[in-house]
Amino acid sequence: MDRQIVYPGQIPLETDLLNTNKFTMIALAKLAAAMFGTATIVNGLACVPTGPASLQVVVNPGEMYSLVAVDATAYSSLAADTTHNILKQGISLDAVNLTCNPPGTAGQSINYLIQATYQDSDTGLVTLPYYNASNPSQAWSGPGGGGAQQATARKGIVLISAKAGVAATTGSQTTPAPDAGYTGLWVVTVANGQTTITSANITQAANAPILPNDLLHAMQQSGAIVGVDTGAANAYAVSYNPAITALADGMVLWFKVKTANTGASTLNVNGLGASPVVGAAHSALQGGELVVGGRAQVVWRADISSWVLESCTGAALQVAPATQSQHAPQMGQVAGVVGSTRNLAMNVSSAGSSATLTADEIVVETALGGIRYCLANFNKTINIATTGAGGMDTGTAPVNGWVAVYAIYNPATTDRALLGVNATSVVAPEIYGGANMPAGYSASALVSVRRTNGSGQFAIGYQLDRTVETSVVSVLAGGAATTYTTVSLASAVPPNARYANFTYGMTTNSASNGVYLIATDTTNEVGLRRAISQVVTQILGGAWADVRLFTPQSVIYKNDAVGGTLGLNVVGYKF
Repeated sequence: MDRQIVYPGQIPLETDLLNTNKFTMIALAKLAAAMFGTATIVNGLACVPTGPASLQVVVNPGEMYSLVAVDATAYSSLAADTTHNILKQGISLDAVNLTCNPPGTAGQSINYLIQATYQDSDTGLVTLPYYNASNPSQAWSGPGGGGAQQATARKGIVLISAKAGVAATTGSQTTPAPDAGYTGLWVVTVANGQTTITSANITQAANAPILPNDLLHAMQQSGAIVGVDTGAANAYAVSYNPAITALADGMVLWFKVKTANTGASTLNVNGLGASPVVGAAHSALQGGELVVGGRAQVVWRADISSWVLESCTGAALQVAPATQSQHAPQMGQVAGVVGSTRNLAMNVSSAGSSATLTADEIVVETALGGIRYCLANFNKTINIATTGAGGMDTGTAPVNGWVAVYAIYNPATTDRALLGVNATSVVAPEIYGGANMPAGYSASALVSVRRTNGSGQFAIGYQLDRTVETSVVSVLAGGAATTYTTVSLASAVPPNARYANFTYGMTTNSASNGVYLIATDTTNEVGLRRAISQVVTQILGGAWADVRLFTPQSVIYKNDAVGGTLGLNVVGYKF
């Protein structure tokens, strides 16, 4: 802040007082600009009906801050300064009455714009006493003794007026634009035949820069960042006071929701244009995230040109996929068991290194009991002649062995793929347990275990969910045993198989020669499957489905009577 200097014994000059006033004005203007910026701001100047109501409105006292020249004209003996602009304060101490007459044509209405501008006003005209410098004893009235009056105060005032629009059919009338240098504050609508103006006829002009309250209480009440939605479902529109003229990264706003959203939505702030509203996961809204009367908080993300919905009272909240045990999960992460699928299919109609797996949904996890992800519309191909995502985890595919296939997921990028593991001699875990998971992939689920041929290719087979149908594989030919005997199924089912499907052929040379196939408890004959011949030397055939494999890759069988033989073929399995 500049200060005028005077000295003891100095003869004071008028410029000493003038500069003191000017320096103080500039200091206050700079302080106001530090708080308000340099755009026009209004405090007060509320527009209300007269009491009793009439065809006039009252603009109450208030202040207007506008960027104007320091002095557009000379300030006494100080020259005009139009080079520098400061945020001057215009004051309206008294209420101003304005007349708004209705149109004379039936069925028409007219809009009046209540507008205001800052103005320097030199007032207090007085004939001041002077002395004659050539004869100091002689008093003059006015400069040079001519009796002229001079202004004694330069006031910063608010000049307020009502600008009439063009009358038109009610509902089609428009509000006039402010005159040059003026700012629109209020709109008063008057219809033909109207005799009084009520508060219902008065609305705030679009983007009027009126503070919602004094600065302290506006801060306490977040008045400048809280607005009311006037848009429609999924297309929200809010005007804030003072008007927001540009969006800034990190800007936080609140608004009261008028209509609930039903899907993807946009927000238009002070007419700057509709921008997407996304959830905390940066995905489009799905519906139910904004509710009628809810108070919504949004933050502007310039890098994605979107409003991020932080919260809305009473509404559902979108969250990013959880990646740690104490994170809030998405709905799809809390339902299902690892490896759960719907309509999974992996069909190999001719032997080859590649196969495609599809599913409506697959549930993958980071660990048993860990973070879940539900992958919808899964469609990926695996080539076991390669390694990495979409191939084997390491090494080459086994020959005449088994390959476990995992669905794998990268939460950070939402990438998904298939990964093969040699499962010829081990039971593959439900979640990938090796040391060669591709970088970034952290969730997985076992979705298939398939046989390979002598060339290390997928053998022919058809899979639906966890059931695999295969070509016929003979595991027992001409078998005959009077005690329970183990049959290896290693060539036909993987270590992961829980159930096997069989066809059988049996010959007998005595009546009632039965053959039993026992999957679990041989002592108590739990899981008994039985084929009985009623005719001597009969050839009998059939099928046993979903035979539980109590011991991996094996079943147990026995003949009731000597002389019969059994042939067993595996045609599929469940894992």
